[in-house]
Amino acid sequence: MAREIAIQLTPEEARRLTTHAPVNAEAHLEVLKSRHSGFAASKDALDQALRHARRALELDPTFALAWSALADCQSFRVIRGMASPAEAGAEATVAARRALALDPSLADAHLSLGLIQAHSGDARGGLRELDRAVELNPGLAFAHNMRSRVLVAFERHAEALAAANLSVQLDPLSMLIRTVIGDACYFAREYEKSVFHYRMAIELDPRFDGAHTDLARAFEALGRFDEARAAYEEGRRLAGGVAGPAFGLAHLEAAAGNESEARRILGELIAARATRVVSAWGIAALHASLGDVDDAFRWLEVAATEKASGLILLRVHPRLDPIRGDARYWPLVRRLGLADA
Repeated sequence: MAREIAIQLTPEEARRLTTHAPVNAEAHLEVLKSRHSGFAASKDALDQALRHARRALELDPTFALAWSALADCQSFRVIRGMASPAEAGAEATVAARRALALDPSLADAHLSLGLIQAHSGDARGGLRELDRAVELNPGLAFAHNMRSRVLVAFERHAEALAAANLSVQLDPLSMLIRTVIGDACYFAREYEKSVFHYRMAIELDPRFDGAHTDLARAFEALGRFDEARAAYEEGRRLAGGVAGPAFGLAHLEAAAGNESEARRILGELIAARATRVVSAWGIAALHASLGDVDDAFRWLEVAATEKASGLILLRVHPRLDPIRGDARYWPLVRRLGLADA
């Protein structure tokens, strides 16, 4: 095609166009199904996406894009609190590195590795991989989107918002991409703007629990507690047992002055760690909201040991404001590699 339309290619572009192996059409279709389901981001959708990725690899175990799809499914299961970093995060790392070994020029493989690195304690390394993904494929909307998420972690808010806006321009109908631009606004403390984008995400797909709980979080920050409660409850209805909405309701109770109810929910969540995935990061943040400074730092250390994905937000999350002035806070930020990028 490049020859027919007589465009000028760089030597690197020409090499990439001529070195790709033939693609197994059935495996490629399974990858497309995996991507489609994965971007719905609910528990059932991610389970289905994982099945499609594994089927693609059964059909062609040398298909780099299928390894990337598998990595991203597992990464999102970790990020969304559906699987532990020790289980799914380890498989995501192996799959991403396998994709990269099979095709070092595949932007999706760099994206996959960057995504899991950034959410398992190496945000700087993750950002480098995401930069490389954008360099290899400037039209890959999800790479710009995840790059925005990591830029937020370093308080590079203007760059994060620019990357998020670009990702929406490239894929304006993606609910997940729209949710992340809402996050970029929220962590820049532009709460009204985040409400707009979260509502847009819900309009695109009202089945995604995360958009409802993110909207609730923005309402909570604005002091609009009744709206926040309704959105958290809708998120909990859709979440399929994921702990996020329960954490959100506890933060809301704390913000509204209902400390005893917030502590009741906190106790339930800590007890639930014995039987299901409940993030130590979430427990730490809730202790911070309740003013339990020592407990917050104790659970942050547990989160660091467990490589909790939420730690990427240590530097920027408004819910940590009550402990930000403590002498232990910035040394922890620096130790976790979030001081500079």
